[in-house]
Amino acid sequence: MKQTQGDAPVRTGAGGDGLIPGGGVWRHDGALPLPVRFPMVVADEVAELTARFGTPQQRACDVQADDYIVSYRFGRNSDRRAEVVFAVEDAAGRLWVHRKHHYPNRLYRLPSGGVHWDEPVLDALLREIDEEMGITVEIARFLGLIHYRFWHEGQMAPFVSYVFHLRSRGDQPICRSDEDIAEFRAVPPADVRALSVALRGVGGARRGWGQWRALAHDLIYESLGRQSA
Repeated sequence: MKQTQGDAPVRTGAGGDGLIPGGGVWRHDGALPLPVRFPMVVADEVAELTARFGTPQQRACDVQADDYIVSYRFGRNSDRRAEVVFAVEDAAGRLWVHRKHHYPNRLYRLPSGGVHWDEPVLDALLREIDEEMGITVEIARFLGLIHYRFWHEGQMAPFVSYVFHLRSRGDQPICRSDEDIAEFRAVPPADVRALSVALRGVGGARRGWGQWRALAHDLIYESLGRQSA
């Protein structure tokens, strides 16, 4: 698995110029209608998030896809242009992690959720936290933007994760049956490293998924956990 990183904003999107398809530039003021499909990364959107929430670390990672990743990322009917990964801190400085009923060996990870093709990243972040956790949060920092290249039989499918640090107001997350979440628990930021190791230890049909999921945990541990270890 090859990985590079840097702090410079990535100029990608429609034609690499950061413009919204159909004309115009990124804005939230309603002056332009939303297009049917945004690119995975809109440079003006990243610049806006950076101005509000800090400069993210940017990384590019190659991942060998397993059947699970192939089914979601190599098809023509994907329901998302990207995902958000959220490190939500509780009042005691711990991070909320969760496990789903179908995860192997009681595996825990940080929550994440999809960014629809016609949806701004910030809207997706707040929507997904409400849907998955049911709590009120404040955004502390835009931690990272991870660019993936998933490989399968010589073919490549790109994807990106927008990674955020948030703070809750003391609420307890809710396990909602429609999200298939079995349990939430709060862990010290230093424990995120162990979560990353556990994800890399996933074998069988979900091995590639575990390798992929570990990458965002690495970034969050390096940003939030290393100083508390």
